[in-house]
Amino acid sequence: MTLSTFSRLTLVASLAVLVSCRPSILDAHSTQPLKRQDVPPPNPNGPIAGWSYVGCFTDIASSRTLVGDVILEHNLTPATCTEFCQGTAVEPKGFNFAGLEFTSECYCDFNIQGTATQVEDAECNFPCAGDETLDCGGSGRVSVFTNGGLPPTNRATVGSWTFAGCHTDAIDGNGRTLLERFDIPTGVTVESCTTQCAATGFNITGLEFGQECWCGSSFLFPNTTAPLGDCSMACKADHTEFCGASSRLSVYVDSPEMINTESVEPPPAVTSN
Repeated sequence: MTLSTFSRLTLVASLAVLVSCRPSILDAHSTQPLKRQDVPPPNPNGPIAGWSYVGCFTDIASSRTLVGDVILEHNLTPATCTEFCQGTAVEPKGFNFAGLEFTSECYCDFNIQGTATQVEDAECNFPCAGDETLDCGGSGRVSVFTNGGLPPTNRATVGSWTFAGCHTDAIDGNGRTLLERFDIPTGVTVESCTTQCAATGFNITGLEFGQECWCGSSFLFPNTTAPLGDCSMACKADHTEFCGASSRLSVYVDSPEMINTESVEPPPAVTSN
């Protein structure tokens, strides 16, 4: 027997011993189907593709967390609500947020309003009217979903106008913070409202409740500054911009160094004889 023949026999014998000791080597190449754990498919009543859960938030009737649109649905699920807020190709709504509350209420918005507070997910524990295995908010609690769309922003400048923060309006017994309101047929945006105020000789612009344009030359009441997050409503005519909120003004000023920020005597009320 030659040396090379002896070496080959030795190698074959070694492999035989190895295989007998490690049967898993053969198992790895087995033609038998492997057993694996089945993963259940996602619930079709969950949010539609592209939407994901954000959290549970407070909500009260007098100051809604989502204010863009609303629908009551007796078979409500995250799928039907997110689909409603997204809209269709023919009639897109384009909302960034969808919220489900009290089993059958669906709300939409471009932004979560500044009055809302996030709470523990366990507080949104009411079963959905259309699928009791899923949660649809609670009493005064809304389960919020998002598609990741960008929220509105405050424009730093527009033309010669500069953003001057969020201010209160008509609260605590005070009247209006700015003197004049104007209707703009083309829709209220930062640009259209500042243009209107400039054309009528005012150098302070205030946008309120998503669709109101106010102008003035001074603030009629002192101490109107509010937290920036209070001005959280998107302009109805331009969803990329903020237009104040309820009793809140997104304020822009022209030539800010010339503006009188002190309160002045408000105009007398008009009474009938």
